[in-house]
Amino acid sequence: MPVNMDFTTLPKIELFANLTDEELRQVLSACDEVKTSAGQSIITAGQTEQALYVVLEGAAEVDLEPARAGERVVAELSPGSVFGESSFFHASPHSATVKARTESRLLRLRRDTFDKLLQSGNVAALRIAANAATILASRLQAADHFIVELLEQIQDERVREALARFRSALSHPFSGTVRPSLQVGSMQ
Repeated sequence: MPVNMDFTTLPKIELFANLTDEELRQVLSACDEVKTSAGQSIITAGQTEQALYVVLEGAAEVDLEPARAGERVVAELSPGSVFGESSFFHASPHSATVKARTESRLLRLRRDTFDKLLQSGNVAALRIAANAATILASRLQAADHFIVELLEQIQDERVREALARFRSALSHPFSGTVRPSLQVGSMQ
């Protein structure tokens, strides 16, 4: 579905920061508008669709099923939130399900469409990639801080060993299916 947007709101969305009005038009012409009802799955864990989503209206949640560490909903997404970026840039199955909490209006940029923009030398596609890298880096830094705080609270040698294995794995290239593990073994 073609996207009809008010250009005053888009530059406030981090993914579209520093894009000119013309670049925003180019990006919007490459996107689809997706409307969802409350409870509808947008992304399903295990699927491999490569698409980048932006919440324009409504709300969504990142749902882990089955629950991990006693939690199912790990993030709530409000207007301006971006999701799907990990699988968009690194072809691998989605690790979580994203569901609409309310009726929602989303912007979807499919990877194959993005690739066509890149191949044509479209500057807007490069800026979106740079903005997405900033979003990913910010999320990774937040995760790093959380891990450090958690480790300060848990003084367990098995956790420190698992973290060392994880750090070692991060220094090696990833394939689409291999992920570093923090497997700690039985924690009693």
